[in-house]
Amino acid sequence: MLRKPCFSMANDGCQLPAWTGQAFAYLPHHPRGTALASSSYAQLKPPGMQTNAGLSTSGPAAALQEDRTGVWNGPAPVGSTGRTQNDAMTAATDAPQSEYLLLRSGAKLPLVGFGTYKVDNADSVRCAIAEGYRHIDCAAFYGNEETIGEGMADFINQGHRSDLFITSKVWNDAHRPKLVRASCERSIKDLGCEYLDLLLMHWPEAWEPESGMPGKPDHTVTIQQTWEAMEELVDSGLVRHLGVSNFSVKQVEELLECARIKPVANQVELHPFLPQRKLVGVCARKGVHCIAFSPLGHSDPGVINNDVLKEVAQELGRTSAQVCLKWNVQRGVPVIPRSQNPKNIKANIDGIFDWVLPRAAKVRLHPMHLTVQHPA
Repeated sequence: MLRKPCFSMANDGCQLPAWTGQAFAYLPHHPRGTALASSSYAQLKPPGMQTNAGLSTSGPAAALQEDRTGVWNGPAPVGSTGRTQNDAMTAATDAPQSEYLLLRSGAKLPLVGFGTYKVDNADSVRCAIAEGYRHIDCAAFYGNEETIGEGMADFINQGHRSDLFITSKVWNDAHRPKLVRASCERSIKDLGCEYLDLLLMHWPEAWEPESGMPGKPDHTVTIQQTWEAMEELVDSGLVRHLGVSNFSVKQVEELLECARIKPVANQVELHPFLPQRKLVGVCARKGVHCIAFSPLGHSDPGVINNDVLKEVAQELGRTSAQVCLKWNVQRGVPVIPRSQNPKNIKANIDGIFDWVLPRAAKVRLHPMHLTVQHPA
């Protein structure tokens, strides 16, 4: 049984942080701070560093500017009276956008990945790699890792293994420690990738081995024991990073309390109609990046065909799918759309970092989660 953490934000009455009531001197609105000319938090210069306008294009300063992943590079908040919902629907292109997230280790997690659920041909994987996808999301449960490995083989054999970020997952019936290792080794063998960049616990639920679908609960193993077995895979060099999938805020917090190697990711369904803002925010504050599976709505036609979404996409000169993906990417959430249609594979990544979803569009999409009925 996992220990209950002392400080939890899982309940609606979130714990007050230790710095409640204190001001931060580096913020523009600090009561004792000096008035700042900058309108952007990203433009605040670190001690001893030039302003953005004076940054050189090479050297440490440029590298620091380039690697400031996660920094909001737009205007500082001005409140609800500063701008209106009638802002022009203009997709600005002047704000540079990172194409990846930096993990604790310094590894780069691409913001756009290729999902492989139900992908049944290697050519789709080859197409995705050719179009620039570098995160390939897999799972033992999908039953197609040999096919996915075949699609990656040429790229890997050309010496580009380190250019890929490969994810796999431990299925529910492999939670027992010995089965965790066997599952991981099988995935590595089938994918032909030597090691996994990220291994996820697919669900926070253990089933008895080979108990079918749905499985029979396995009460002989805990989440903590499964996690410890996953940590041993990192120790042995088979896995670089660990994470979870389909975990709630409470489950993430409980795991963080006992984990020796902290999770870096929680893969859950996320899109404008299922934003899960609290989950994303709390996980982020705890160093766990949420990754969006089914970022186009998990085959729910009410999402991608929503009238408001289609109107926004038309005004921006984009497709509904591109707007859905951009909505997550722009808030720093990696997406893993899947497709076997070469045209869609290209469209899902092509130029996604070259434009910005305007505030007016986000305002219109904000209440969309209230308009779509999701199955319980």
